[in-house]
Amino acid sequence: MKSFKKGMDISFLPELEDKGIKIKDFNGEEIDGFELVKKYGVNAIRLRIWNNPENVEESKGYCNLADTIKMGKRIKEHQMSFMLNFHYSDYWADPGKQRKPKAWEKLSFLELKEAVFNFTRDTLLALKEEGVLPEIVQIGNEIRSGLLFPDGELPDYKGMVELVNAGIQGARSVADSTTMQIMIHLDQGGRYFYIKEWFDKAFESGLEDFDLIGLSYYPFWHGTFTDLKDTLNKLVFDYQKPIMIVETAHAWRKSAHGFIDESQEKIAGVSATPEGQKKVLDLVMNITASLPDQMGCGVYYWEPLCVPQAGEGGWSENMGLLDENGQVMEGIHAFEFTREKLRSKELAKVYEPPFIQIQEGKEPVLPEQLSLLYYDGSLEKKPVIWQEELPKWVKGTYSIQGRIEGVKEPVSCKIQVINEIAARKNLLLDSNWDDGLTQWDVKKSEDLVVAQIYPEFEDPFPAPPINGIRVESPKNFTFSISQQVNITKEDYYNLQVEYKGTDTTDVEICLFIKTSEETSETMIHPTEYEWEKYEVRNVLCKPGKITVGIKITSPPIYGLMRKFQLFPHIKNNENGVII
Repeated sequence: MKSFKKGMDISFLPELEDKGIKIKDFNGEEIDGFELVKKYGVNAIRLRIWNNPENVEESKGYCNLADTIKMGKRIKEHQMSFMLNFHYSDYWADPGKQRKPKAWEKLSFLELKEAVFNFTRDTLLALKEEGVLPEIVQIGNEIRSGLLFPDGELPDYKGMVELVNAGIQGARSVADSTTMQIMIHLDQGGRYFYIKEWFDKAFESGLEDFDLIGLSYYPFWHGTFTDLKDTLNKLVFDYQKPIMIVETAHAWRKSAHGFIDESQEKIAGVSATPEGQKKVLDLVMNITASLPDQMGCGVYYWEPLCVPQAGEGGWSENMGLLDENGQVMEGIHAFEFTREKLRSKELAKVYEPPFIQIQEGKEPVLPEQLSLLYYDGSLEKKPVIWQEELPKWVKGTYSIQGRIEGVKEPVSCKIQVINEIAARKNLLLDSNWDDGLTQWDVKKSEDLVVAQIYPEFEDPFPAPPINGIRVESPKNFTFSISQQVNITKEDYYNLQVEYKGTDTTDVEICLFIKTSEETSETMIHPTEYEWEKYEVRNVLCKPGKITVGIKITSPPIYGLMRKFQLFPHIKNNENGVII
């Protein structure tokens, strides 16, 4: 039976220790970070290395070669597998940013290739000399948009591939595949079409052979668990290479300041709780280990050893496996997984129906079937039987109970009944883009950014289409669409839009109202499965010009927007009557 890597990226650990922050076991006793994770089944560690982190103040000098050697020795002492992740940057590299190290900024392309080769080789030789040569080496971090911008930025696959090949050659000059395996790492673990396109074009451009495919998969960014299952199976079939999930995570509580808020929790489909965190890890472990011929060979949690600190926010606030006291939470038990404990056909969750809103006097349409998710990522639809006695549908909020054969826990559907649905006068001109974009101001970073009218026909056919705008680019891009509106009456106003699309690291999508005094924004976290409504609410606008719209800053993804509306804020009295 092939070994299964149960790993963590704990590159933050030296910084945590230097701050004097203590890690505690379930019993509240202090414990060394390595001792903790090994105790609960972790057998592999991933580390990032930056070229010269001292050039970037935010790095605080961590993740350099000296740190890597020290951590490498601790990995070997604990008899764990070691994966090294070359970012080829002085600081973070991901789909949204692939910045050259300061020392390489003025190099020619040929000199840059040589620098990649030498840095890779020299780093690995230094680790080998210290007896801490990694078993796996990543050539770049999440390089779906390329690396070492602008020289290796897509859509220039040839340039990117030459740089990646230089890294591969540098690694191969130190050790062959029997001693050290080479990995290519992309984001979008649940979106096959992105990954397939990248590998096909990279191979066409001369990408040298490598040993492992590494993917990032975050359920609030990268598709559903079923998408993950389908993507992994297709990639194994296409390329016949073992696959690892080298980054995954989920929150143990919601956050309004980053990862993850309520909308991202909804996209993930699993609650932001300690129990939900463990469930996500259980699902990703089981899906990966369920691949044919045991080609799924590992899962790594990204930065579990971080402790929330007052005023810091960000990842450490709610995405690690340690609470505010530094005490480990139940998600760590997911690493006790083994192939012998595979839970392929065990039910993981039931996808309950979305919230339903109806007008008083109308009857709700309850779904006849609901989707059941199993731990191997497969889905099954089963009939649901709703309670026989239904309420009279008068104003209020109701929870209707149902049951599914073979499922112990009941399911529910929430229904809100309102007096009337407001008719709203839209203050925007041509919000359906029937005349193209003539009434709108469109700005984009370059000609490669494509914005097209995208009509959808809905019943009753042949009704006029509902037009959307589809925006996409083969490289990192910015895009905005806006309209100036003349406000004649001082009032509070709402701006709405429906949006769907893909998401990943460094995607920023903002719906905004800009007045002479301030700009009010709502962040959009898209999903590609259904249109979601987003709103900037209750913004005071005085007579004069305001600007409303959407702005996008993003790696290569696509987005769709439609049904822009600007209208005075609608208030309801205590009886639910619009005033």
